[in-house]
Amino acid sequence: MAAAPDAAATRTLVLMRHAEAFPGPYGDPSPHSDLGRPLTPGGRRQAHERGTQLREIGFVPELVLISPAMRSGETYAAFGPFSTTAAPQVRQDGRLYECGSASILDVLREVPENINNIIVIGHNPDLYHLVMDLAGHAIDDPDKIILIRGFPVASLACFTVHGPWHALARKQVSLTRALCN
Repeated sequence: MAAAPDAAATRTLVLMRHAEAFPGPYGDPSPHSDLGRPLTPGGRRQAHERGTQLREIGFVPELVLISPAMRSGETYAAFGPFSTTAAPQVRQDGRLYECGSASILDVLREVPENINNIIVIGHNPDLYHLVMDLAGHAIDDPDKIILIRGFPVASLACFTVHGPWHALARKQVSLTRALCN
C-alpha cells in the first residue's frame, strides 16, 4: 500500500502578478498581440527584486505555474536561481490567462500532493480576485491591508496552505505576506 501524503507538510503558495510589460501595438486588441507583450527593463528589475525577496524568506519553488503570456515567463526568468538543487518544474497553463479566478483555483487543486511550494505567475483581475478570496479577513491585519488598494504589476501574496491541494479554499490557507508596491 502506498504511503498517504503528509497532511502535516508545510505548503507555501505564492500568487504573483507578472512584472511591468510593454503595451500591445496600438490598435491591435487581439489576444495574440497581448500574449506577446514582453517585460520592460523596469519590469525585469521588478521581477528580479521579487525573486531576491522570495529567496530572502527561504521560498524555493518546486512547481512554477505560468500563463501562456510572454510576460509571465519572462517574470519567472528574471527572478534568478532559487538554489543549487534541482530546478523546479515549470508548467505553462492556458487556464491561467483570462479564464477567471475559479480556473486558477482548479489548476491548483490538480497539483500532486508531493509538491509543497508553488508559485503562480498570472494576470489581473483573475489573480487579484483569487488573492482576495483566499486572504479573507486577513486583510484587516495592518501589514496586509495594502491588498485592498489593488494588485499592481509585480505584486505577490504568500500563503501557508494547511491541507491538501485538492481541498484548497479560504479556510485552508493563511496569508503570510503581501508585497504590492
